[in-house]
Amino acid sequence: MKTFESIKKHIPDELFALAALVREEGFTLYAVGGLVRSALLGLKVSDIDICSAMEPERMIGLCRRHGFTVVPKGIAFGMVETHIGECKFEHTTFRSDRYAEGGAHRPASISFSKTPMEDAFRRDFSVNALYYDILSGEVLDPTGGLADLEAGLIRATSPDPAAVLGDDGLRIMRLVRFSAELGFDIEEHTLRAARLLAGNLRDISAERIREELDKILLADVKYGERSAERVLHGLELLKSVGAIEIILPELALGAGMEQRASYHRYDVLDHSLHSCAEASPTAALRLAALLHDVGKPAVKLETGLMRGHDERGEHIARAILQRLRYDNKTIEKVCFLVRHHMFDLNNTAKEGTLRRAFARWGYEKSLEMCDIRRADFIGSGIIKGEVASAVRWRRIIDKMKTEGAPFSEAELNCSGRDIMLWTGLEPGPAVAQVKKRLLAHCAVRPRDNTPEGLERTARGMVPCGK
Repeated sequence: MKTFESIKKHIPDELFALAALVREEGFTLYAVGGLVRSALLGLKVSDIDICSAMEPERMIGLCRRHGFTVVPKGIAFGMVETHIGECKFEHTTFRSDRYAEGGAHRPASISFSKTPMEDAFRRDFSVNALYYDILSGEVLDPTGGLADLEAGLIRATSPDPAAVLGDDGLRIMRLVRFSAELGFDIEEHTLRAARLLAGNLRDISAERIREELDKILLADVKYGERSAERVLHGLELLKSVGAIEIILPELALGAGMEQRASYHRYDVLDHSLHSCAEASPTAALRLAALLHDVGKPAVKLETGLMRGHDERGEHIARAILQRLRYDNKTIEKVCFLVRHHMFDLNNTAKEGTLRRAFARWGYEKSLEMCDIRRADFIGSGIIKGEVASAVRWRRIIDKMKTEGAPFSEAELNCSGRDIMLWTGLEPGPAVAQVKKRLLAHCAVRPRDNTPEGLERTARGMVPCGK
């Protein structure tokens, strides 16, 4: 762990200036949370959160007197967003919170307090309750966060972790996320409380669940390089505390559902978790890998087999993603990958068949299909190293790119008007059908993607007089 001096280099000049102005008002300005934690661990710092005993109205007045931009969001909870030059800071007044029963994310009421000592115990974990005095360089540690940083431990700020996790159900997912991002263990009493209170996630909005799920799926690249182990750790924690049953019940149905031992080491759920961890670090790809077999439990329970799980999985995945309020672009990408992940499973398709499929899918989706194929096979726990079909697909895609093969109708060197001129067809579906056939043709014979070659080919597709 770095010395306290390592924190200072992450403090911009604008924040030193603001701290001096706050001091003139009789208050001390602290950096808190992620900045302090990450700086001490030698990790990159992103958002800068600050706090003091100065109440929101007074902070707003101070900032406006000195020409700083103020965004008055969350004032009821003591939060003021301040912009100084290119820097953005979120200031929160020291406070204590009271939550209603259940696990709702927002406090039912707050009361402002005077010191960090009081403020610290409303925060979630000790490593997030470290306060850095911006002007003096002193670090205040009311909850033992420094020792937990040294030990690599995530622990609730309260001696009673259930009080912390019970106030806000989302803290259970944050607990998992911090453990995965930092590679820290979870203190045993905190982990036990998470298991007891996982049901409180039902009180959390879909948007909040989605945001934390995405962060867990990308936990490895938050501070470092791609690591299947980090992602798998987070996913297995979600399973261990019972969160998957709450947020992804369709996926949880795969727990204990065995698969053919010659192809799979894991049951359906664990295979999905391992596949997700092996996928490339984008939210869409890891979601697709996580959900690629989500149709298996449904078809297995109905038919006793798993045939057709790809088609059923597309519909189930779409319902899940819509429920979690994902954007349409992500939904369509994930559902496409789930629907087609069984394509050429045995790696027996001829090159021409693959070329036509890749042209139909497009360049980006074809590469993503390679990634899902690799993740699926490595996630079986049986195959090690390279996946033959994924390697072959990528080689053919690269070859097509080098040859200038089209990966969409837009890359054909002709328009619908050209096709009508060449063939005598009237505007309508027949023209679109010819264009689709030209794309398939040029995927295999890229040299024909010229006006002359396309005209010759198009004329051959339509009987004379048609």
